[in-house]
Amino acid sequence: MRITSANATPIDIRLNDTVSTGAGSIGDRGGIRVTIHAEGVIGLGETAPIPGYVGPKLEQLASELSDWCKAQVDRDIEDSLGQLDSSNLSRLSRFAAHTALIDIQARSKDAPMSQWLRSGAATRVRVNGLVSESSPAAVHSRTLHLVEQGMTAIKLKVGHVDHSLDITRIVAASEAAGSRAELRLDVNGAWTAETVTRIIGRVGRHRIAYIEDPTNNSAEYVKLAEETGVPVAIDLSPDVDPDTAIADAGVTIVVVKPAALGGVDKVIALARQLPDHQIVVSSSIQREVGLSAAVHCAAALPMAASGPHGLATGRLIRNMDPSLLDSNGEVRVPAGPGVWNTPAGDDA
Repeated sequence: MRITSANATPIDIRLNDTVSTGAGSIGDRGGIRVTIHAEGVIGLGETAPIPGYVGPKLEQLASELSDWCKAQVDRDIEDSLGQLDSSNLSRLSRFAAHTALIDIQARSKDAPMSQWLRSGAATRVRVNGLVSESSPAAVHSRTLHLVEQGMTAIKLKVGHVDHSLDITRIVAASEAAGSRAELRLDVNGAWTAETVTRIIGRVGRHRIAYIEDPTNNSAEYVKLAEETGVPVAIDLSPDVDPDTAIADAGVTIVVVKPAALGGVDKVIALARQLPDHQIVVSSSIQREVGLSAAVHCAAALPMAASGPHGLATGRLIRNMDPSLLDSNGEVRVPAGPGVWNTPAGDDA
C-alpha cells in the first residue's frame, strides 16, 4: 500500500487528577499524533514525553516525526516499516510511527490490531489499580474502592512523601487490599538501598507482591530482593538497552511501556525472548491511540501468565473514550479494525 500523505500534529493530554510519584508529579502535558493516509486507509500513532524519565522532549519528538512523515510520502507501507530501525527516530517517536503503520495494515485486513499481531489474542486484559494519594486514610479509601471494583492488583506510588508516612501508607493499602488483591510498590528510584530494607522490614515482606524500581541503581536489585525477601521489578526506560538492563538487574519481573521500547513489536519480541519472566505492560499515560496500542500489545503477548498490566490509566485522562475505561479489573481490547475504534480522523 502506498502512502499518499503523512503528518504529525500536536495534541493535549489533560488529566483529571495529578499523579504523585517518586520521580515527581504527572500533570497535563503535550503529545504528538501521527496520521498516515494510504490508499484510502487511515492509520494513527501517538506519543508524548514520559514523565520522570530522561529522554527527548516534546519539541524533539515533533521535529523527528515531522521530518519522518515528509519522507514517507509515496513510499510503500512495508518499505516504511522495514526502514524504521534505520530512520534515526528516538524510541518514543518510533512508537508513534510504528503504531500508525501497523494500524493501516490491521485496518486493511479488517482486524483489530491485537488479532493482526497474534491470532487468538485476548479480548480483555487484567489491569492493576493505581493509588498515589498522600494521606494514609485516602490511600486506604482509594485501595478499598478499587478492590471492590474488581481489581486483583494494586500499584501504590511511594517515594514522594517522607519515609514514616510511606510506611503508614503501605500498611493502609495492604489492609484495604486484604487477600483480594496483591500490592505492588512503585518507588520510581526514589529510595536508597538502606531505605528499602528499613521500610520493608517495618511493614513486613508478606504484604508486598513486588517492588518496582526501588532505587536508581539496578545493580542493587538482586541484593535487595535477597535481603528483603520481596521480588524486585525493573521498569525499562527509553535510554537503556533492554537486554543489558534486565541482565544487570537480575530480575524476572519486567515492566515495559511500548513507547519506551519503541513499539509494540519490540515488547512482543522481548516477551518471546523471556518466556520465564513476568511481563507487565504499562501505559505512559497517553490519550486514546497510545493507550489502545498498549492494550493491544498486552492482549497479543505470547505469555498467558503476564499481568495484571498497568493499563487502567484511562480514568486519569479527561474526556477519555469510555470503551477504554477499566471495569471489573479489566480493560476491554478495542474490537474494531486497527488500533482504535473511533473514526480515524479525530485529532481533537
